[in-house]
Amino acid sequence: MEIARANSGNLALLWCCQCVATLGLMAMVPVMPLYVAQLGQGYSPVWASLALAAPAVTALVFSVHIGRACDRYGYRFMVLVSLLLFTASMALIALSDGIAGFLAGRLLLGTSGVGVTLTAFACAAGGAERGRVLGRLQGAAACGCLLGPVIGGLLMDVWSLRPLLIATAAFSGIAALLAALALREPANDSPGDTSGVESPAHPSRKSPVVYWMLAACLSQAGAMALVNTFVLFLQSRVPAGSLASATGIIHAAAWAAGMLAASRWGRANDSGDVRYHFAIAAAGCALSVGLLPLAADLWQILVLRLLQGACFTALAQSVVFALSRRATAGYQGESAGLARRYLVSGRILGPLLVAALLPWLQPAAVLCCVALLFAAAACCALKVPGHDPLESGRAVRAPTDSG
Repeated sequence: MEIARANSGNLALLWCCQCVATLGLMAMVPVMPLYVAQLGQGYSPVWASLALAAPAVTALVFSVHIGRACDRYGYRFMVLVSLLLFTASMALIALSDGIAGFLAGRLLLGTSGVGVTLTAFACAAGGAERGRVLGRLQGAAACGCLLGPVIGGLLMDVWSLRPLLIATAAFSGIAALLAALALREPANDSPGDTSGVESPAHPSRKSPVVYWMLAACLSQAGAMALVNTFVLFLQSRVPAGSLASATGIIHAAAWAAGMLAASRWGRANDSGDVRYHFAIAAAGCALSVGLLPLAADLWQILVLRLLQGACFTALAQSVVFALSRRATAGYQGESAGLARRYLVSGRILGPLLVAALLPWLQPAAVLCCVALLFAAAACCALKVPGHDPLESGRAVRAPTDSG
């Protein structure tokens, strides 16, 4: 079945917005301490850490509320609002000469909810090919994750990161204008009055949503813990003069593998059992990360990271797909917001776990712990009941605390 022609232009615009937004976000991640130092504070790990964590904190707080706003006011309207807020946040980050304005921009970045609104729109517009649509959206995000650090690092070395941030704000503003002119409300799932429908935001302890929540949190915690530990692991295997470049190339290669594999995982979710796809992908991440300490040569590390990247790209999109299939048409936005909250909570947990483990364990041992996080995520997905209406493709009302 082909995606309706009325939605095809919408989805192409969404994918472009996702790539640009992710590129702008990821460009700062590897050079954040250096950029903060240019703001007059000097090198300060505390300020850099606060700047890195700020968008995650506000996203954790506001994601579900933004999703509910999508359901209430319309997916198109909220995409426009989030793009405008994203544009304002990137402009504030780029033009700030002090740490206060920079942090305010980073906080606004998480509040914009652009990831939630784009995902909610894609879920509503995807119809029977929702997995394929989410797979391509994940591929666009992987493309941004691949290009952002490379471009950001080069600009930081030869010029300044500020032009890229200004360009990202400009492109986001143009995207908002194009969305206002060309974007149409999804034809498959139009928002409306949801007052008579139960909210998916309060699952009972026995609800399958709880297992997906744990799977999302554990998998993203594993990913962030891997990012924080990997460069330390490479220190004893790569000459000091090429450590940064080797780390960047391997990370980029992993994202490239994810970009190529993302749509294939999405198509698989449309036609098969999303629980098993998530479990296989998480197990692949666990295996590849767990074998890293045994890799003797750099090419072996690269191969394992390629496997990890190709598997990791299935995880977030599978969580979104699973929760969206449990939601009725009136709650696609809220389900996207919930998925975002669960994923972001893992991205906050991962670095905290690394900070707690590194004083006691070597980086290779920490990587084994990371592998256990991915393995636990796979087990959580397999705990979702096979008879759950989620697996039959029938939209249901999610259970509340009262059952």
